[in-house]
Amino acid sequence: MGKWILNIVAAGMVALWTMPAWCEYYQYRDANGVLRFTDDIASVPPDQRPGVTTHRSVVSRPAQGDSGSSAGSKASASPAPSRQGTPPSAKTWEGKTASQMAEFDRRQAELDRTFAELQNERTRLEAKAPSPKASFEEKAVYNRKVAALNAKIDRYEEELAAYTQQVKAYNAQIKKK
Repeated sequence: MGKWILNIVAAGMVALWTMPAWCEYYQYRDANGVLRFTDDIASVPPDQRPGVTTHRSVVSRPAQGDSGSSAGSKASASPAPSRQGTPPSAKTWEGKTASQMAEFDRRQAELDRTFAELQNERTRLEAKAPSPKASFEEKAVYNRKVAALNAKIDRYEEELAAYTQQVKAYNAQIKKK
């Protein structure tokens, strides 16, 4: 269980780090002590709001002379709207980065949904555990369900490891630039 929490926290930190520059996120610990991240303060329980850490956006600017386009003076006057919510052009470094971040965000959200589904399935399965006096047949059926869940968990962990490796590779690539 500790490995899962560590993976989720690491994935959450990666997701937080890879968010577009114009966002604001909140970090808090829920009633069970699990570190949570959200972009909606309303989703933070009221009793947890005093301990919320806010991560604010940072505006980054392209290097001087890098207009991101060869269209002339109109292009050099247009970068400001992209920092105000309009997605940057996919041909610019900023646009390519934003596109990659969106893909990382999508995959992170998918992994988060899968994790939640696995946790729910585990809880339901534990609630239906056969009693010690159950028949051999009932125990065998339950054990097959447990094995199927374990196979799903293994696939999830493989996907999470591949995602984490891709993020690390991307971050190493970005550091070189």
